[in-house]
Amino acid sequence: MVRFTNSSAGSAALSDPDVELMLRVRDGDNEAFAELFARYNDRVQGVITYLMGNAGATEDLTQEVFMRVHRARRNYIASAKFSTWLFTIVNNVVLNARRTLSRRREVSVLVEDHDGFSSEGPRSVDDTNSPEGVAQRNEVRQLVLERIGRLGHRQREAVSMCDLAGLSYADVADELGTTPDAAKSLIHRGRTSLRRLLEPQVHAGNLL
Repeated sequence: MVRFTNSSAGSAALSDPDVELMLRVRDGDNEAFAELFARYNDRVQGVITYLMGNAGATEDLTQEVFMRVHRARRNYIASAKFSTWLFTIVNNVVLNARRTLSRRREVSVLVEDHDGFSSEGPRSVDDTNSPEGVAQRNEVRQLVLERIGRLGHRQREAVSMCDLAGLSYADVADELGTTPDAAKSLIHRGRTSLRRLLEPQVHAGNLL
C-alpha cells in the first residue's frame, strides 16, 4: 500500500483540521472519530435524505457510512480534504442502496403481475404520493445523479457539494481550495454541462 510521507500527510492536515482528526483515527484515537461523527453526522444525513428521496433509510445508511469510515481508517491516505473523501463514501453507499431498492421493486412488480394484484388497472402517475409517482421521482433523481457522474472531476465535485450537499459558494471554494468566484464559475459551468447531458431525456419526455 502506498502511503504519504509524514511530511506530506502533515501538510494536508495543516490545511484541513478534519484530515488531522482522521489521521488520529487511523492511529486508533476513538475520541477523534467521535469528533468527526459529531461534525459531519447531520450533513451526511441531509445528503442521504436528499439522494434517496425520503428519510426512511437515512439513519441506517448514515450508520453504514461511518462504519465504512472506521473500517477504512488503517488504509486512510491524506490525499484530499476529508469531506471530499467522506462524501465519496456517502455516494457509494447511496448508489448501492438505490441499486438494492431497484432490484426489490423489479421483484415486487413481477410478483404482483404473477399473482394478479395489478388487475384493478393502472393508478395515475399524476398522484405524486402513489407508488408510481414516487418511483417516477426516484427514476428522475437517479438519472440526474448518473449524469452528474459524467461531469469532469472538478465540475462534478463542485455541483455535488453545492446542489446535493447544500454547501455555499464560499464553502465549496474552501473545499476545493479556490476562491468563491472561481467556485461559482465552476458550478455554473457544471450546471450548464449537466443541462446539455439531460437534454435528450427532456426532449423525449422522460424529465418533466
